[in-house]
Amino acid sequence: MTTLGFYQKLAGHKRVTTRTAAQLAGVSIPAASMALRRLAADGLSTPLKKGSWMIGGMASKPGALVTAAADPYVAYLSGASALRLHERIQQMPQSLFAVTLGRPGEVEMAGGRIALHRIKPELFGGYAYDPRVDGFVASPEKAVFDLAYLAAMNRSRVSGSLPETDLKGLRWSEVQKWLRRIPTPRVRASVEQALDRIRQQHAEVAD
Repeated sequence: MTTLGFYQKLAGHKRVTTRTAAQLAGVSIPAASMALRRLAADGLSTPLKKGSWMIGGMASKPGALVTAAADPYVAYLSGASALRLHERIQQMPQSLFAVTLGRPGEVEMAGGRIALHRIKPELFGGYAYDPRVDGFVASPEKAVFDLAYLAAMNRSRVSGSLPETDLKGLRWSEVQKWLRRIPTPRVRASVEQALDRIRQQHAEVAD
């Protein structure tokens, strides 16, 4: 079977295991593994966890990688990764910063390292689908809030600091809306302090 023929057999499947790919194409597992590696060389597949692959030309997009890493939970790009997409940070983050309702931790994939940060359900939101990354991305306001919240909660060693960042025009009223969703006064005060530090660090902002 040609590589193109193998790829066509997988059409419509965004993520597959090597075993599933073999079944769909009607070939052995070793043959499927070799064909998937050929597709990867052509930019048509991306290896994820062992024995798992993303299929298609969008497979290496950051949003798609984050979605795969957090599966079966929803996840979205936030923090410095989202601010970079919103062109508020020039520096490229070393890893993809993502927020999820699932298990936190770092995941190594062929497309890069993904840091998954868990957040409470009442604070999960403020994101939208972005076709540039084939996944969900937090608004600038929610990205800043998430960073401050995770830093205040001492989650996953999040420092709460940002490289040189343009926060001019950031809607701080939107950030405050998320702050008010925190039910515990002590936690809310800690997050507010973390937000104040971010705001003071990047003084050129507009309310």
